[in-house]
Amino acid sequence: MIGSGVFVGLLGVAYYGKIHNITYFILVQIGVGVFESTGWPGVVAVMGNWFGKKRRGLLLGVWNSHTSVGNILGTVVPAIWAVPGRPWSWSFLVPAFVMIVVGVLVFFFLITDPAHVGLPPPVHHK
Repeated sequence: MIGSGVFVGLLGVAYYGKIHNITYFILVQIGVGVFESTGWPGVVAVMGNWFGKKRRGLLLGVWNSHTSVGNILGTVVPAIWAVPGRPWSWSFLVPAFVMIVVGVLVFFFLITDPAHVGLPPPVHHK
């Protein structure tokens, strides 16, 4: 998440750096895609540690609704910053900042396994 935020921020930095090179934007988008592609496997691994196999499908199905919510917010939040008279870079820099802050919070506070806080492992029904 932090890596995605950094690369999204690089899209906004292009405004201030007066970068108009298509190769730059393609490479930065590739960087965003690489970091974003690593998110779902981590979610599955952590959720699998917390919930048994019987409830995992329902839980991950509900959890995956974040994709739709993220697409909506990913359109609305940058649009708030895309107003006449304001540089377009803010439409990338603000979401990048939010992603980096949330990524840092997750990095420091995510408990990856219930055993780390003295809870029993989930019951795995067949």
